[in-house]
This record gives sequence, structure tokens and C-alpha cells, in this order.
Amino acid sequence: PALRGTRVDVNDSLRDSGRGVAGGAGGRLGLAKGMVVTQVALSLLMVVGAGLFLRTLWNLQAVGLGYPREKILVVGVDGLTAGYKGARLPALWRDLTDRLRALPGVRGATYSTNGLFSGSESGDEIEVEGFTATRNNEKASRFDRVGPEYFSTVGIPMLRGREPGLQDSADSPHVCVVNEAFVKRFFPKLDPIGRHVTEKFGDRKNLMEVVGVSKNARDHNLRGAVPPRFYVPANQGMDGPNSWAYFEIRTAGEPEQMFAAIRKTILSVDDNLPIETPRLVTDSLNRVTSQPRMIARLCTIFGIVALLLAATGLYGVLSYGVARRTNEIGIRMALGADKGNVIGMVLRETAVMIAFGVAIGLVFTFAGTRLVASKLFGLSALDPLTLSGAIVILGTVALAAGYIPAARASRVNPTTALRHE
Repeated sequence: PALRGTRVDVNDSLRDSGRGVAGGAGGRLGLAKGMVVTQVALSLLMVVGAGLFLRTLWNLQAVGLGYPREKILVVGVDGLTAGYKGARLPALWRDLTDRLRALPGVRGATYSTNGLFSGSESGDEIEVEGFTATRNNEKASRFDRVGPEYFSTVGIPMLRGREPGLQDSADSPHVCVVNEAFVKRFFPKLDPIGRHVTEKFGDRKNLMEVVGVSKNARDHNLRGAVPPRFYVPANQGMDGPNSWAYFEIRTAGEPEQMFAAIRKTILSVDDNLPIETPRLVTDSLNRVTSQPRMIARLCTIFGIVALLLAATGLYGVLSYGVARRTNEIGIRMALGADKGNVIGMVLRETAVMIAFGVAIGLVFTFAGTRLVASKLFGLSALDPLTLSGAIVILGTVALAAGYIPAARASRVNPTTALRHE
């Protein structure tokens, strides 16, 4: 009977202690817990955002171009401004190509109108033999004018036929090479080799025979599908020969070491030729991904700050709560509760706040990530892997923050705790 009476008194004291905490100080503690829950929710949103943009950056950098991106540089040359016109232009490009190919350390050199990731693009209306257009996007295609051995120099594989060569002069029958996307759209069930494509601009037309099919290559953008494209020999363009050109030069060693020699070689032909600063294709790709990289960095910084704030808030609230319950913890330990029970009690309280914060944070995340969906690449705004990873990271950090006051509470001396006011 005495033991039974003692158990009743202890439980009564614990309930009285709980009521005490739920009083004036308990109200402040409840407000603090609500703020921590909000911090956890916002932290989840920031961590998910950081994860989405980091994975977007990774996906963009991992996109295959269809050719080796290393050891290739591009330099623009303007022949028209230097006074070259008509028949002088093909001779200029041929001379420059030969001189660049002869440089020690150069594996190949060619040129094109638009260049690799130069920001320049071309497109025209077309008619395709054996194909009837029913939609507007089936009436046009992007194109480029390229020099001899363009595909072998850049490294774009030819799937069928041949690439443009020296034999494709202005006076020879006009030809073109089409990419896989062009074949898929305009020749889905036909053999494209030997078929004709007519390029149109106003009243002018350029009838070309398809002599080759190349693998899809990314030369302007990393996002979206590779568009249909046809490649015309540089001397057979509807506007005549190229008046300017981007030289694509593949090197055997580090291309940066070739900048001075390439510039000197071009100016040795004509020191009045305007030349753009040589650039690496890899540097151009870095510029293409500069915005996603900046966003990913900012989101990562904000995510880390949000995690630290949430962890600090949890630590402060739980430390305050443990201090208010020191007497209760002492009674529990005096009645036989071990350290594991005390740690589990505090961590359960931590888990409840995390769970509420994550639940609210998921609502914020579902709404917020839809606003940035257009900036993502290779994953959805509600990517399961990113969401689960963010929850695991947030939960781990939060539980670690909660474990410190929990471990400290488990080391309380029951005798001292029972005398605690």
C-alpha cells in the first residue's frame, strides 16, 4: 500500500510539473516551438531548391554534345570588313584553313558560318522531296554553312554518305548533309540519300541533294531536343560564299597554348583581318551554364544558412525545455529511467517538431518549386530523389541538434535534479 501511494504521488508531481511548464514559461516555449517548426519548413524549401539547381547544373554539364568537347577552340574572322568580296572570299578561307592545319600541334582545322556555341544561328524555309508539310514547324529548318572536313575535324560522326569536301565548289551540283533530327522529321520512312531539299528565302531558291546523314550534335544549346538541321558547303550558300567565318581548330595538346600562334597565322595572311579572341568550346559551355551555376551556388548558401538556423533554433528550444524539466527528469531517473529513456524522450519531442515542419515545408515546396520549373533541366520540380534527400539531410541535422541537449539531460544527477527549482 505504501508503494502504491508513492507511485500515485510521483505521477501527481509529474502532472503538476507539466502544468507548471504549461504556464507562463510554457506559453513562451510553445511560441518558440512554433517558430522552430516554421524554420524547419522554410529550411526544407531552401534545401530542396538547392538540390534541384545543383542537379540541374550537373545534368547540363553531363549533356553529350555528339562530339568531343576537349581540345577544340573557335576563332571568328570577318572577311567582309577587311574588303574581301566575291571570288576572293573562298580563296581567303582556303588559304587560312591550309595555314592553320599546317601549324605544329594542330590536328585539324575547318570553319562554319555560325560556329560552336557562338550565339549565331541561321534558319530558312524549306521544301523536302517526298514530304508534305502540315504544320508550321515542318516548313523550315535550321542550317549552317561549313567548310571541308567540318564533321571529321569537329568530331561529329557521319552515319551515312559523305561530308562536304573541296569538290563541292560553287560551280558543282549543290549538296547538303542532314542530321538525325532532320531525317526523323522529314524522311521518317524514306532513304534520305539522293533526295532533294530546297532552301527558300523570298524569291530565291537553292536546290540541294542530300549526300550524307550526320549524328545529332549540340552546337548552340544544351537544353531541349536537337533541332533538325542541314549543312551546306560554304561555297554553295544561297547568299554566295561566307563573308565571315568561325574557324574550328582541334589541337593535339592544350589549346590555350595555341592562341598566339593561331592569331599570328591569321594576321600573316592579312593584318587587316578583324579577329575575335580565340575561345575554347569548354569555356563557351561554362558561359552557357553560368546562370544555373550562380543560382545553384546561391541556393546552396541559403540552404546551408537555413539548416544552421533550424538547427540553432531546435537546440535552443530543446535546451530551454530540458532546463524547465530538470526536476521531472530527476524524478524519472530516481524511479529507474536510464539514459536511453531520457534521450528518447527528448528526441521524440524533436521528431514531432521535425515532422510538423516537414509537413508544412512540403506544402511550401510543392507551391514554390513550380515557379522555377522552367529553370530546371533533366528532372521535374517534384523530383522524388531530391525531395527524399532534402528530408534526410534536414532530419539528420535537426536530430543532431536535438541530441546535444538530450545527452546533457541524460547526465543529470537525480539528487541534484530533485533539488532543482
